[in-house]
Amino acid sequence: MSLLNKLCPTYSKLPVVLQKFIQVRNSGYNTSLFLEDVGPVSRQYEITKDPTDWEHVKNLLPATVVPKPLEKTTYPSGWKPQAKDLSDGPYFVSRTKNYRVPCYLKISSLQLKRTTIIRHIEGDIWLLEKEIKEFLAPQFFQPIRSQVNEFAGYIRINGDYVNAVKHFLEQKGY
Repeated sequence: MSLLNKLCPTYSKLPVVLQKFIQVRNSGYNTSLFLEDVGPVSRQYEITKDPTDWEHVKNLLPATVVPKPLEKTTYPSGWKPQAKDLSDGPYFVSRTKNYRVPCYLKISSLQLKRTTIIRHIEGDIWLLEKEIKEFLAPQFFQPIRSQVNEFAGYIRINGDYVNAVKHFLEQKGY
């Protein structure tokens, strides 16, 4: 008597056509199949330190650092690099290590509360918050509520304003 017949007595009463379509999931120790000993396994390999052989291996390894993007006038994705002359401004928003604008949407566990977070801010963070509020106020009807963390260098804004804030920062060159 097979293991499936022991576990499910009605299995043997099913027509043979239907028995083919029933998938058996061995999910526990008692229902799993026994392992077979395959005997000694021989693996043959050759150790080499020749640099010409390792050139092909280096091409297969993943890059350890994100490469700098190529200088172009426009990119197909619409991405824009950060402007180079922003260091003399009152504040500075640096890009992430992947050259993205550091503006994120955080959704609460119940998916009821949405918060926009802007990170990597240096300098006068209060002026940036004021300018973002002035930019968002005419576009949205509800009051813009925000929290500034000067020590950690980020701003939280209640609501989903990620695309608008990214557009604002890209207009400024960040």
